[in-house]
Amino acid sequence: MKIAVLIPPFTTLPAKGQGGTERVAEGMINELVKRGHDVTLFGAGDCQPRCKFHQVFKKTITDEKFDSAEIESSRPLRIETAYITKVMKYLSDHDGEFDVVFNHLRGGYLLLPLFEKLRTPVISVFHLPLFEEIILALEDFENPLVTSISNSQRKPAGDRINFLATVYNGLELSEFEFNSNPDDYFVFIGAMGEHKAPHLAIEAAKKAGTNLKLIGGKTREPYFSEIVKPQLDGTQIQYLGEIDSPTRNELLKNAKGFLFPINWEEPFGLVVIEAMACGAVPIVFDHGAMREIIDDGIDGFIVSDVDQMSQRIREIRSIDRKKCREKVEQKFTYEKMVDGYMQAYGKIKK
Repeated sequence: MKIAVLIPPFTTLPAKGQGGTERVAEGMINELVKRGHDVTLFGAGDCQPRCKFHQVFKKTITDEKFDSAEIESSRPLRIETAYITKVMKYLSDHDGEFDVVFNHLRGGYLLLPLFEKLRTPVISVFHLPLFEEIILALEDFENPLVTSISNSQRKPAGDRINFLATVYNGLELSEFEFNSNPDDYFVFIGAMGEHKAPHLAIEAAKKAGTNLKLIGGKTREPYFSEIVKPQLDGTQIQYLGEIDSPTRNELLKNAKGFLFPINWEEPFGLVVIEAMACGAVPIVFDHGAMREIIDDGIDGFIVSDVDQMSQRIREIRSIDRKKCREKVEQKFTYEKMVDGYMQAYGKIKK
């Protein structure tokens, strides 16, 4: 098949850092190519994917150096909409060139009115939470060809949106080494913001008397400086910042467990399955898609507060680390993910 994959204009492939959308798109591309499909990536900047590349803009938005004294604050948004406009024009002019388009754009729903008029089916993947304004925009479409990354992600919409499928995110298992004999520490990975709540991971670790390594960028201020930073001692509680994937994976495989005290409705939680693939037992707050990933007491713990999290830290050895790895092998690989997207494509009536 001839397949196009659209990614946002913020980043390049191969994926760098911890962004989930680009890693999922990259995994989709690599698995589709492995299966013999003719794939074209639409992106910005210096992408070097394992497929054909159509460069929409020469630079990503991240590569642009904006001087706030000279440039209006809406410039990144305006570049993003200009990028989407260019993509729309190409798909319109080349309708029928591809068998299917997989759309990972953050504002990809802007293209839905065009998609209804194209012969080429375009499947839009929702990576972010739904809210009322998006639901209002989508409910007018009888068959919008949109997929969710968890059933939890769909809940705000009820039955107002006719989703094509739920397809769980996946990962490349070979990148994550399983370790049955971890060191004596736990890990938190995520943005340093209130919605990820690293301060609660710190509180739980201190209550349990264990060591914690914090990984992640995107420090939200003044939250990070006022709430998180004062609790860092460089010994029991360490902040390592944003690190490369090999280093992150090495830390995960040697961790006893992974703390994820989120206080928002996480649409999926890619880092949870990454931890599980290494054998790091997840201890998570009961929000978003966590119950779709973890079987409580079997391959992780689902808790409701810091006290429960600290108690489960003490009980971490009651979970067989192999069960964590097996769950990922069964449900959350790129192979399983692409199977899901191809099954969704198969549902579309020609």
